[in-house]
Amino acid sequence: MTATCPDETRRAPDDSRRFVLQADHPLLANLAAIWGCDARFAAVLERSGDDRYALLPTRSGAHTLVAPVDETNKILLHSRYDPLAEARAQADAIDLGDKPVICVLGFALGYLVEQLYAAASPEAIICIFEPDLQLLRTAFFDRNFSELLASRRVLFFHSLDKADLFTRLMPHSALAAVGIAIVSHAPSERRHGDFHLQQRQWIDEFSAFCKTNINTLVLNGRRTCENIAANLGWYSAAPSAERLANRYRGAPAIIVSAGPSLRKNQHLLKDADGKAVIIAAQTTLRPLVDMGIEPQFVTSLDWSDICTRFFEKLPANLRTELVAEPKASGAIFSLHPGPVTLLGNELADRLLREMNLGKGRLPSGATVAHLAYYLAVHLGCDPIIFVGQDLGFSDGLCYAPGTNYEEVWRPETGRFCTVEMKQWEQIVRERHILRRVVDQQGNSTYTEERLFTYLQQFERDFL
Repeated sequence: MTATCPDETRRAPDDSRRFVLQADHPLLANLAAIWGCDARFAAVLERSGDDRYALLPTRSGAHTLVAPVDETNKILLHSRYDPLAEARAQADAIDLGDKPVICVLGFALGYLVEQLYAAASPEAIICIFEPDLQLLRTAFFDRNFSELLASRRVLFFHSLDKADLFTRLMPHSALAAVGIAIVSHAPSERRHGDFHLQQRQWIDEFSAFCKTNINTLVLNGRRTCENIAANLGWYSAAPSAERLANRYRGAPAIIVSAGPSLRKNQHLLKDADGKAVIIAAQTTLRPLVDMGIEPQFVTSLDWSDICTRFFEKLPANLRTELVAEPKASGAIFSLHPGPVTLLGNELADRLLREMNLGKGRLPSGATVAHLAYYLAVHLGCDPIIFVGQDLGFSDGLCYAPGTNYEEVWRPETGRFCTVEMKQWEQIVRERHILRRVVDQQGNSTYTEERLFTYLQQFERDFL
C-alpha cells in the first residue's frame, strides 16, 4: 500500500468565497448605513458594479488615488504625504458659523467631508455632489463612514436632476434660508466641471427661493394673521373646496395670468370659452369679463387692499366662483358678485376649533397663479395650460396692457408720465434684485429674484 502525503489530502481553497467580505469590512458597514437612510441611493451603488480605482499609500499611512480627468489626463485627488492634514487645513479655512447647509462639490475619499462634519453644528446638513459612482464605491470600500452616513444629515447627489435636488432639500429650506456654504474639492471640480457648475447654479437658485419665502413670511406674517382673524365670519359661512374635488376630471384647464405675453394670446381665449375650464388670476378677471369671457373660477390670496381694484365694476350676475385663501383682503369677498369658496387654514381652524369645520386645503402657493394651478389639479383637469405666465418682463413690460393696474396708475399719468413709463418704473424700482435671463425664444430679458423664485416653485410642483 502506498502512503498518502498529508499535503495531497489538503482541500483546495473554496473559490466561491473569494468575494465574501469580513463582517467588519467598511463597505458592508457603509452600505448598511446608506440602506437605512437612503435606499434609492444604496440600490444605485449596488447596481454600479464592483470596479474600483487603485489606491495608493501615502507617507502618513492613509490612501490617495489617481483618477482620470479625460481620456489622456489624470489627476491626484489627495496629497501624497498626508491627506488628513490637507483636509483639516482646508476645513479650518472655511467659516461655517452661520451656514447650516454645506454643499461639498466632490467627495473623493471623503477626508474633507469628515472634517466638515466634525466642525459643523449638530443641526447642519451636508450635501455631497459626486457623479463618479466608481469613486464612491472605492471610498466606501476603503474607509468606514457609517457613523456619518447613519446621522441622516448627509445627502448624496450623483446625477443632474434639478427636481430631485429641490425635492430632497425642501424639508431643509429654513436652514438653507439662513445660509448655504459651497465648498469645492478642487480636483473633483476639475474632473467634472460641467456637472459641478450646473449644481452650483441650482444651489444658488434654491438659496434664493428659500430666502424669498422666509422674507415674505416674516414681512407679511402679522398682516396675514390679522386678515385671517378678520375673515372668520366668511370662513365659517363659505363652503369647502372639498366639494370641487375632481369636478372636471379629464377636462382641459386654462390658467390666465397677467404677464405681458397675455396681449399676444388673449384673442384665442374666446374660442376656448366653453371648451375648457378657465381659471383667472385675480388681475385678469375684469379684462376677461370685458372680452365677454366668464371664467369658471378666479383665485385670490393677497393680503393687500389694492386687490379690491380687481373686483370692482363686475357684472351683478357674474357666476365666476372665487376660490381664495382666508388671508386675502376681506373686502374682496363683499365685492365679488359670484359664489365664494375659502380654503382650509390651520390658524382659522384653531380659532374656530369648537366648530370643527374641517375645510379642504390646497398646497400653499406663493402667487395666485400657483393657487390656480393647485385648484386645477384639485378639479382633476388634464391638461393644464398657462397663458400670460411670463415670470419675467417680456418686451419691457411688467403687466399685460389693459389690466386694472392701469387704473391704479391713472391719477399719476399725464403728458410727462405715460403708462409705458409706469410699466418701466415697476420693473426698475428694485434694481438690486433684477437679473438678466434668456427667454424661451432665446432673447435676453429681465426677471427679478421673486419671479425667479416663483419659477422654482412651479418647476418643483410640475416634477
